[in-house]
Amino acid sequence: LAGVVFLFGAALLVYFAASSAFSPPSNRDIVLADKPEENEEPCEHRRILDGVCVTSSRHINPDLVGIMVENNLEAWPLSGLAAASVVYEAPVEGSIPRYLAIYPADTEIKQVGPVRSARPYYLDWISEYGNAMYMHVGGSPEALELIDNYNLFSINEFNRGWYFWRENHTRAAPHNTYTSNELWGKALADYRGYNEKEDYDGWVFDKLPACADDCVDEIAVSFSTVDSYRAVWRFNTSTQKYLRFQGDSPALDIDNEAITADTVIVQRVKAKIIDEIGRREIDTIGRGEAVVFRNGQAKLGQWLKVSRKDRTQWYDNEENIIPLAAGKIWIEVLPENKNLSY
Repeated sequence: LAGVVFLFGAALLVYFAASSAFSPPSNRDIVLADKPEENEEPCEHRRILDGVCVTSSRHINPDLVGIMVENNLEAWPLSGLAAASVVYEAPVEGSIPRYLAIYPADTEIKQVGPVRSARPYYLDWISEYGNAMYMHVGGSPEALELIDNYNLFSINEFNRGWYFWRENHTRAAPHNTYTSNELWGKALADYRGYNEKEDYDGWVFDKLPACADDCVDEIAVSFSTVDSYRAVWRFNTSTQKYLRFQGDSPALDIDNEAITADTVIVQRVKAKIIDEIGRREIDTIGRGEAVVFRNGQAKLGQWLKVSRKDRTQWYDNEENIIPLAAGKIWIEVLPENKNLSY
């Protein structure tokens, strides 16, 4: 009897081995392979700032911090830019770009900077975010006057220096001022009750399929004739993200973390130089051409901002809002006479 059972079992083993070797995979096998993607859990709580899925409703509308960060060659490598949720990049004097980097206040980051001075057009963008805290080191005369007129939640290193520090050992002024989440957390606590956050409108976020054969592999934004200030974004089909290059080199922060974006927006604006120092006037209110890049695709349209506190929105040529990819968002504010290629 034992011999019969052994022979019967061996026969079954040979049968199933042959079946698996020569039979195509069943429908059940294919479904199991796709199961993680098909059963992806819906996002119950989405952060207003960048569309990122968060764990609870209390994280939907966090306190926000906007920080002026420079991009002068003498300031490289920069600190903390890779962790920003939304970044505006626009030119200042000498066509050198400068950033307004926006963070949820609970972002853990040890160093952001170098922090630099305010310009009027950045004030119109920070005004879109519900009285977010705005950290800067002084500013142009017009910007400082507007900060008071707009009653912005301003933390200026010139009169609130304890929320910043100067890195005098490794950096030379004015490229040596930094802050951190610990310091901006103290500022938020110190001024709680005096500068309460306000509600603001979020953008539209949607999940679109990845590009197939028509991917836009590279976006080049030329703020200046100096090649080092040419912002280049290269699309990675594996991660569905854009990797930033500064000129021909990958843009890395001081911790060697790569700077990436899920959505890159190029917003064309009218701009002119208004004084002998080279300060600029940039149109932020109104309408102009725009291109929204996401998932390897380019969507042509227009930007629209009705008033200072209204959100800038992006519309296609049929006047439909262009949805963004949730995650890190970079807005390249490019004068109309500067080059964009993709």
